[in-house]
Amino acid sequence: DLAGFTALSETMSPPEVTLLLNEIFARLTEAVFELEGTVDKFIGDEIMVFFGAPISQEDHAERAGRCALRMGECLADFNVSRPDEPDLEISIGINSGPVIVGDIGSPQRKDYTVIGDTVNTAKRIESQAAKGGKIVVGPTTYALVNDLFSCENLPLMRLKGKQEQLQLYSIESSN
Repeated sequence: DLAGFTALSETMSPPEVTLLLNEIFARLTEAVFELEGTVDKFIGDEIMVFFGAPISQEDHAERAGRCALRMGECLADFNVSRPDEPDLEISIGINSGPVIVGDIGSPQRKDYTVIGDTVNTAKRIESQAAKGGKIVVGPTTYALVNDLFSCENLPLMRLKGKQEQLQLYSIESSN
């Protein structure tokens, strides 16, 4: 999710917003494809990505973490290219676990996507914990990548719709 984009877009015309998003998404999509991820969809100023399907990837969590760091670099480069404009930040939530992957929808329109609690939790992590350019991961992802990245423990958090508090972690850099 592009932090601060909604406020910025209020000062722009719809064609200007579209051009800006297309430029940003082009850069972010390159980062996803470099690490063999799948771009699921664009939702306003947000990009939904997954790893490990349609081809299984044993290192899906590492790829997701590296992609998140690369996306931050892409956006930093983008900000440098626009010195007279406000800087944008990307907030990223990553979660690992079982999902359903396939065509979901109605007989008239289907999307190849991922669904399940793992996906919902990733969105909650992004929207509730990954503020101001943070990359925040759930405990399962952390267990898979904690030796590959420098991570910081965050306070326990109860995510919307969850019964238990989760221990979340922010990825600060690659080891």
